[in-house]
Amino acid sequence: MNPTDAPFVPGVPAEHQPATGSAPGTPLALYFHHVHPDVRHYTALTPREFAEGMERVLADFDPYRPDDLLAPTGHVRPDRPTVLVTFDDGYRDNLVHARPILRELGVRAVFFVCTGLLGQRSEQPRQDYLTWDECDRLADDGHLIAAHTRTHPHLDRLPPEQAQDEVRASLADIAARYGPGPARLFAYPYGGIPAEPGLPGDVLAFGTVRSPAEPWHSAPQAIRRTYLPSGATGTWDGLVRHWRAQWQPAGATARPDDRDDLRGERP
Repeated sequence: MNPTDAPFVPGVPAEHQPATGSAPGTPLALYFHHVHPDVRHYTALTPREFAEGMERVLADFDPYRPDDLLAPTGHVRPDRPTVLVTFDDGYRDNLVHARPILRELGVRAVFFVCTGLLGQRSEQPRQDYLTWDECDRLADDGHLIAAHTRTHPHLDRLPPEQAQDEVRASLADIAARYGPGPARLFAYPYGGIPAEPGLPGDVLAFGTVRSPAEPWHSAPQAIRRTYLPSGATGTWDGLVRHWRAQWQPAGATARPDDRDDLRGERP
């Protein structure tokens, strides 16, 4: 397969196809929900799948350090292919299963949590959330904890004032716990971006595959993320090669020592 050919994932609607990655020169942003042996969800992987998928991605992309999102002059723009790993909602399996794999691979991630749901526990993994103390443990590892509203509504279906309350309250919760830096990051539930999200101007806001792949400086509050599709591991190699081809601007060539230079100290 030509690496510029877009892989098609069977069974996935056209609007949710993951083949479009990042605009050239911006981090490839991946999102996950669960890393759990028993959860079935389009962005839920078993621990083994998550480890193997991340190893495949890291063969073509170096880790983007989440702290570089918070540079005083704006996010640091990579000069080579990098990947930003993100998790949505704040499920407890992110700590139990994803954390040790991230540590082994030397990857730091952004965990977008629903601040009003933290601390809720259940035997059902999709209703079992991190506590604030568990979020602190992730932060101590060098991961960032950021806002994903308080209760995970469809923001684009709410009256503007109610949607803005959800957004601002969750940002305030994050700022109170982790300071103003992480409160400059936000992710929209379901990828639905309201007409008036009410975000401060310095906030980087992340969507899903529903957002187009625009350079971050031109669409800082509608950043596209994509994913490794669950149940379709056979497509992953083609997807990663396609994302890598998209990242490289036309006519540009990578220096052979690029990848050796970028890998920094592991956490």
